[in-house]
Amino acid sequence: MAFLDDRADADVVALLERDRRGALRLMMERYGQAVYRFCCRMLRDTTLADDVHQQVFLEAYRDMRNFTRRSTVRSWLLGIARHRAIDAAKRRARRGVREVEFDELPEVSDPTPLAVESLDDRQLRSLLGEVLDTLSEPARAAVLLRYQQGLSFEEIAGSCGEDAAVLRMRVSRALRRLRVEIEARTTAASRRRVHAAA
Repeated sequence: MAFLDDRADADVVALLERDRRGALRLMMERYGQAVYRFCCRMLRDTTLADDVHQQVFLEAYRDMRNFTRRSTVRSWLLGIARHRAIDAAKRRARRGVREVEFDELPEVSDPTPLAVESLDDRQLRSLLGEVLDTLSEPARAAVLLRYQQGLSFEEIAGSCGEDAAVLRMRVSRALRRLRVEIEARTTAASRRRVHAAA
């Protein structure tokens, strides 16, 4: 696998060997928010996401000298976040802790909605969050890395150790499932409103 030419991270890469703390500080400033958003969406629990977020940067600091530039710094960090978030979700499941809903938004009532077209942005984000939560951990991680974080399938594959074609298929199936689930939920909600108004 060839090394990536990522000029955006040239300053971080230059610091890796001579100033690890400076490199870490720069990584946290540049990618801390993206890593945190990913952790929150994956885990649906801000407290657990905080813990995983810290673990990601501690692990990055520890393994900085092993960074081989086979991926961008951003995708490397998100790959670490993916693994740590999946580990945290498994530990939580073993303990039997109920997941806390993340980013739950209040519903805006509309007396005459028409399925998906009638949803405002907040309702659609809330519905999308609920439907994302129905995906398996690997599928949700792949969708979030692709669409929330904007990574290419090759970047995801490099940071996660999976084949890009497998990831494309996983995301394609997940998107179909998301579309069907959103359509079903919005149609059902629309029917309930029509019956309630009658």
